[in-house]
Amino acid sequence: MHKRLLLLVMAVLAVAAVPALAATKHGITPTYPKAGQTVPRGKAPTFKARVVGKGSVWFYVCKSAKRDKDRLICDNEAVEQAKKVGKNRYQRKMKFYRYPDYWLESPGTYYWQAHRIACVNGPKDCVQEGPVVKFKVG
Repeated sequence: MHKRLLLLVMAVLAVAAVPALAATKHGITPTYPKAGQTVPRGKAPTFKARVVGKGSVWFYVCKSAKRDKDRLICDNEAVEQAKKVGKNRYQRKMKFYRYPDYWLESPGTYYWQAHRIACVNGPKDCVQEGPVVKFKVG
C-alpha cells in the first residue's frame, strides 16, 4: 500500500514539473510577468527572469509574437538590458513615459521575451533566445 502511494505521489510530481520545463529555453525562464498576467496601466513593471549561463541579458516587449531570423520578437515597444540581481536572476524596471501611444499607457495584449548574448555554438549563433510570454497591460 505504501509503495502505491509513493508511486502515485512521484507520478503527480513528475507531471507537475513538465510545465516548468516547457517554460525554459536556452537556460532562460521568464518569471514576471507570467503568461496571462495583467500589469497595471500607467506604472513601470519590473520584468524578471532566471538565466543559467553567461552573457548579457536583454528583455524585449512587443505587440506581436512574430519572430525575426534570430528568433527574437520585434523591438518596437521596449528593449532594456537586464541587471543581474543574484545567482541566475536578472531583472529590469522598464522605463515609463507618459504619453498616450506608449505601450504602458495603451491597454492591450503584449508579448515579452528575454534573451542573452552568448556565443555558445560559435560566432554564428550568439543570440540565445528564451520563450515568448503573452501578458496584458490593463
